[in-house]
Amino acid sequence: ITYTAVQNIDLRNPNGFEVCCQGSRCKDDSLWVPATVSSKYALTITLTISSSCVGQQLYGLRYLWRETPCLFKQAALYSYTDSNLPSPPYIKYF
Repeated sequence: ITYTAVQNIDLRNPNGFEVCCQGSRCKDDSLWVPATVSSKYALTITLTISSSCVGQQLYGLRYLWRETPCLFKQAALYSYTDSNLPSPPYIKYF
């Protein structure tokens, strides 16, 4: 994942990302599996994807896409310019 329109990102923990590799619709939350951050370089984050997705097509990627995605002030990504602002949730279908 490469972020644009920002100067830097503050990665505080590796959790909060999920991928869908079990169907083209990805409408059911049970189809989404956790993907943890394995590395960060500048504005690029690399994720480790579950072995259940190996050899499968990825249909979607999302970040903090739940009603209560994390504990207070424990999101994975925060604004580099204001350390109190977490990165907003997003979802991307391929």
